[in-house]
Parts: sequence; C-alpha cells; structure tokens
Amino acid sequence: LYFIAQMTSCPRVSFRRRCHYATRSNRIRMVRTPGNKLTVQRNRKRSQGIHTPWVLGHKRIGGTKALNHTDSRTSNSNGKTVSRAYGGVLSHEQVKDRILRAFLVEEQRLVKRVATAERKYRKDKQRAALKNKKKTDKKSAIAKRVTGKSAPAKKAAPAKPAAAKKVAKK
Repeated sequence: LYFIAQMTSCPRVSFRRRCHYATRSNRIRMVRTPGNKLTVQRNRKRSQGIHTPWVLGHKRIGGTKALNHTDSRTSNSNGKTVSRAYGGVLSHEQVKDRILRAFLVEEQRLVKRVATAERKYRKDKQRAALKNKKKTDKKSAIAKRVTGKSAPAKKAAPAKPAAAKKVAKK
C-alpha cells in the first residue's frame, strides 16, 4: 500500500536531484513505500494545453489534450486537433464569429452594389428627362420664331408605305 501525504516542510526527507529548492519546477510529494520507508516522488508540471492565439483572447480550446511540448511532439494529431474548420487553432465561438462576419461583409457589399446601381439608374433617368425637355424647348422656340406664335407640340405622323414613295418619284 502506498501512502500519499501532502508536501509539508518535513526534515525527514530531502530533495533527490541537484536542485535543493522548492521551486515551481521542483515540486515533490512524499510517498510511503511498502517497506515503510518515506521517500519523495517528483511531480511533473501540468501543461496548460492548446490555447487560441493571444490576439484572439488566449482561450483554451475544448476537445484537445493538455500535453506538454515533448508529449505534443510525439503524440498523434487525435488529441491535438478538433474535427472542424480551424480545428486545433480557433475555438468554436471564434469560428462561428468568422463565418457570421463573412456573411455580413458579403451582404454589405451586395447592398452597396444595389444602392450604387439604383443611384446610377435615377441619375440616368434624370439626364434623359432633362435632355428630352431641352429638345422640346428647342423645337418650340424654333416653331415660335418661324410662325410668330407658340405652336402646339405635334405628334409623330404615321409613316407612309414605301411603295407609295417610289411611285411618287417616277
């Protein structure tokens, strides 16, 4: 039977490695062996695991194992990634935000394009109306000069058949 006790300042055990100070990287726990001897076992530093980048909040990525550098290098990708887009890099919330932002940006571009097309259509329509007005004003001014009074706007006369024109020429 092993007996694990909390590490307290106990003069009965000493550090077994070269560092004899209670630093963060030199934590130990006392263990009673089956031969009733009190010894120490070294605790490894716990890894924080895979996080998102610092600029994106440095949050822990769910579904990944908390491996230290050497274990991370030797282990397979199953514990280091998640099966989705940006699996072992971004959290699910950040991926969701990116997708949403992409849709909103595209929607904004479409709205802008429609607005510019609408503006161009209105402008062209206004220009055409102004051009027609100038044309009719010019015609009425010429007619006024010729007759001396304002002439009513004439409608276009129906076109004569082509055969009648040829006969008239002969």
